[in-house]
Amino acid sequence: MRQEKIQKSNIRQIKTRITKMQLFAISILVLGIAFFAYRYVSRSMMQTVYISHDTPRNVHPSSSAAKNNSSLAASVDIVQANLDPEVYFAPGTIYPRGLNLIFFADGYLSWNEFSKDIQTLMRQLQRTEPWKSYSRYNIYSILPKEIDICGVKVKDERKPVLRCSPEKINSYLNKLQMDHFKVIVLSRRDFQSWANISRLADSGIFFSIPETPVDDTGEGIIGTFFLHMVGHAFGLKDEEIFVIAKAHSAAHEPDGPNCAPDKDTAEKWWGDLALGDPRVGYFEGCAANGTYIRPTKGSIMNLGDLSEFVPDYGPVSGRYLRKMLTYCFSKEVYSIDDDPDFFELYPELKECLE
Repeated sequence: MRQEKIQKSNIRQIKTRITKMQLFAISILVLGIAFFAYRYVSRSMMQTVYISHDTPRNVHPSSSAAKNNSSLAASVDIVQANLDPEVYFAPGTIYPRGLNLIFFADGYLSWNEFSKDIQTLMRQLQRTEPWKSYSRYNIYSILPKEIDICGVKVKDERKPVLRCSPEKINSYLNKLQMDHFKVIVLSRRDFQSWANISRLADSGIFFSIPETPVDDTGEGIIGTFFLHMVGHAFGLKDEEIFVIAKAHSAAHEPDGPNCAPDKDTAEKWWGDLALGDPRVGYFEGCAANGTYIRPTKGSIMNLGDLSEFVPDYGPVSGRYLRKMLTYCFSKEVYSIDDDPDFFELYPELKECLE
């Protein structure tokens, strides 16, 4: 499944004209993705995760970090105003019904390095649709004081994974008192990154980033895996058959949007796109099952066959994510009548309409 090297013939399939230096950069990027693909894992049960602070904590993010959030349009919440500034960083203003992303530090020794990695990941996220066209992000960060919240677990695991105390993490999250969020645990520890497969429900991404990337290629590799995990956090499935996840979990359910139990169902879900987009079709293999049907040969959600890799979510997953951002995380409030088929397929998202 995982590839250590990608042949030049695979790279030639890229249809855009590129220079030799660009070709070399893409080769390095794909090789890096192949290496990290061997190490990643997606999970579907909410578990929490080990932090180590061996030196004094450095200063809180500078005013320049605050300026990155200056476009936020709503007033400051009283609860946020009462947060400990050595532990919490909240935007000066927030978007009502915006997308709440909470970055939680594990193993970071300073606000400076923690904030730098957050900015790197958000920069990569916002280079890819539909996140690129979306702007209502409420970015929070937490640098906890305790050193015993999370830890790498090896025993009884297929690969080293990060586990945290739900009680201890929730003691920090509860002080924010917000609805609908994704918590992203950024860890300096070396383990297999994973994410809860969820849609609207509060859930987590547990992301290993032992070192801050030092160049564009490194950022691109880390960014690809972050985009993959974010996809899981909003309900996307692996578009491959080799999934290291617990049996009978959400990771194995062909319940859309990018994995169907059979072709007939797939035609109902994305047949309209297949008629007009040559990239969309009915390809076998997704959610750890060789007979399930996925919509594209290659995408960010398929890290198993990098010969077909395309650095986006694909038309089907992209449409799903755009609709979720529109209906659940925009200023406007919609009704079921605006898209009855969508809400029938994903009834849990009706909560967005309340």
